[in-house]
Amino acid sequence: MNLQLDNLPNCITSLRAEIPAAEVTTVWDNVVGEYARQVKLPGYRPGKAPKGIVEARFKKEIREEVQSRLVGQAVRKAIDEHKLRYLTVQNVDDVEFGDDKSLSFTATIITAPSFELPEYKGIAVTIPPQEVTDEEVQAGLDRLREQGATFEDLTDRAVELEDYAVITYQGTIDGKPVSEAVPAAGRMISGNNDFWIKLTQEAFFPGFSEKLAGTKIGETREFDIEVPADFPVADLAGKTIHYSVTLNAIKKKVLPELNDDFAAKVIPGKTLEELKEIARNELSRQKEFDAEQEKRNQIVKYLIDKVECELPEGHVQAETHRVLTDIIQQNQARGVSEETIKANQKELLATATETARSRVKAAFILARIAEEEKIRVSREEFEQSINLMAARYGTTADKLKKDIERAGSFDRLHEEILTGKVLDFLVANATVSTKAAEAPAEAAEAKQA
Repeated sequence: MNLQLDNLPNCITSLRAEIPAAEVTTVWDNVVGEYARQVKLPGYRPGKAPKGIVEARFKKEIREEVQSRLVGQAVRKAIDEHKLRYLTVQNVDDVEFGDDKSLSFTATIITAPSFELPEYKGIAVTIPPQEVTDEEVQAGLDRLREQGATFEDLTDRAVELEDYAVITYQGTIDGKPVSEAVPAAGRMISGNNDFWIKLTQEAFFPGFSEKLAGTKIGETREFDIEVPADFPVADLAGKTIHYSVTLNAIKKKVLPELNDDFAAKVIPGKTLEELKEIARNELSRQKEFDAEQEKRNQIVKYLIDKVECELPEGHVQAETHRVLTDIIQQNQARGVSEETIKANQKELLATATETARSRVKAAFILARIAEEEKIRVSREEFEQSINLMAARYGTTADKLKKDIERAGSFDRLHEEILTGKVLDFLVANATVSTKAAEAPAEAAEAKQA
């Protein structure tokens, strides 16, 4: 068997194989013998039909099976002899059976990228301080108070900035409703009835809240708003919208008093001091979780930045499709209109492609580290992961396995478990330091930014 390899860009290896007649004949005779033992032909008992008749009757099928086996043998030999990091065979072309039964063909082999691993033990990572401050506990309690807030009607004055206003509004461009003039803008920008809005500088469009300040209940105001040039809907950016807005009501948010009664409503039987301690413990657990995620993110970024390599485009395209699907579903869940998604499809595709390339690159790097450190996923670990997933989704392990099998996702799940083990190894061997705590003024500036 004569094998010639040519390394091409994007992790492609072209294999030209020439297999002598003797090797082809051996495989051919074996396949014919297998068919003769298995097939049933009229006039012959099972397995008793002459090989010549079987070969003539099933020549096409036999030829395809012989080709498949010899291609597999040639690829395996090329992998062994040239230490290829084989992923898949993409195409088999130029197949020729000679008159003497020799065989030649060209196979396109997709391989894993070639690169040198950087030093991956002792990667420096920095995490935020893990101590929970009194201010953070108070902020957590305030969020609970926000959830229990009530709203009172204000009827004795005009609306002011920071008030909650209930409005009915209609936006037009050159006399047409916004949704007709610019379909991609969506219904929310065009108009709404009894819409709640907190009058802040960031609400709706810049200047919208200021133009409403001073309006009295029942009063209608008309004004123009210039859409910012960097607005996500390109067809709307820079245009002027004329709004007619009627103020229906003014609402004042009332937060519950922070006392033992409030604590008992949040968690029956608990006092305020006990609620504070529960909040502190929960914040501590969340900080620990966030710190572990931050370590992993920094490690992956370090490895991606340190490695330069080509990537198999098929893998990148498949991952891009998965990422793009996730992005679209997330936007739909947030209420983003189909028109807005379509208007920004180029930007979404660019983001998905960049994310996909990073993910694919990271996966190859982590797989190489697993190989170097002999990190593997045991059957017990795989089964345990299935059981945990089943419990999380409220189903049985057997049903989940069938679902995974139907989706063809066993390999992907195995890769995810292996990746997790490799990251655990890298985190355990990382050099971890803690960021200096920010001064209150610096923290406030960072939050505002």
